[in-house]
Amino acid sequence: PQALTLVPIPPERIPAAVARLDLIIESALAKTGVPGLAAAVVQDGNLLYAKGFGVRDVNSQAPVDASTVFHLASVSKPLSSTVVAGVAGKKVVNWTDRVVAHLPTFALADPYVTEHVTYADLFSHLSGLPDHAGDLLEDLGYDQAYILNRLRLEPLGPFRANWEYTNFGLTAAAVSAAAATGQSWADLADEVLFGPVDMPSSSFRYSDFVNEANRAAMHVRVGARWVQKYSRDADPEAPAGGGSSNVLDMANWMTLQLADGTWRGDQVIDGDTLAQTHLPVALSSPPMSPISRSGFYGYGMNVSYDYAGRLRLSHSGGFAQGAATAFWLLPSANLGIVVLTNGMPIGVPEAIINYFLDY
Repeated sequence: PQALTLVPIPPERIPAAVARLDLIIESALAKTGVPGLAAAVVQDGNLLYAKGFGVRDVNSQAPVDASTVFHLASVSKPLSSTVVAGVAGKKVVNWTDRVVAHLPTFALADPYVTEHVTYADLFSHLSGLPDHAGDLLEDLGYDQAYILNRLRLEPLGPFRANWEYTNFGLTAAAVSAAAATGQSWADLADEVLFGPVDMPSSSFRYSDFVNEANRAAMHVRVGARWVQKYSRDADPEAPAGGGSSNVLDMANWMTLQLADGTWRGDQVIDGDTLAQTHLPVALSSPPMSPISRSGFYGYGMNVSYDYAGRLRLSHSGGFAQGAATAFWLLPSANLGIVVLTNGMPIGVPEAIINYFLDY
């Protein structure tokens, strides 16, 4: 069979799109009222754009800049799969290893699934756990150990057959990988990813977020006003949704992803184990019509293909208390964009990214 030949993006298109970003973002903020936003673009290992807009907190009116730290929500997941890829690259674990080998207390309703579920299964949401299993327990204030223990009470769907998005299934896999190294999850992420890739403002600890002077508060709309009402400690699901970062750090991570795990000439994450996170493993969104394209999920990120056949890697995140985030990578153009906001609704980051990619 003949290989698909991608039509290259004309080189002038990318800087032209970057030049439009200010207007795209300002229009989105004007239409929605979202208080604050930061965005960054990388290409060919270069930072093309990094800028903040609006305010960190409507009460203080402190401005957002490129160093402002935001809640990542579910954009934490691809960072976590990067960390596990780093551990797998050192042969401590393998994506197809059993999770119970290093987390013997982990159990699901079916003993067979308990014994055989792997890191790959849980990072691609194919364990059979129902959608968002455990999230309500987190909302009620239970800690990570309690919630992971109670996953054994959840009725399971077919193993490795249905894609069901589960924060705490992925969290269990990440905790198991950390246990294999003898470290906590947050310490492992610091050692494997945040330290080596110059991401000093990134963390999986809520306490680190709170201690950041330049951090974005969360906002919700009440009537016609945006107000700061809530905070969110997502430590119980830290690998799945408890990360925090700024767009400068995220730009470094996107550069690492696009460079097959290398950073400034060093192979920080093994390229082969990182590449496995980019493969379509689970059918996450079937086509809605005969001419539509399917959407897939890899290990901790969405894997899709545009109408030109180009691979797109992405993830969105959101907290109902007031955060919405997204990133997209276009590997064929060595291009990445991330948008972080401090307000709901979900959709603002994705709209900005799609405008940018259309241009």
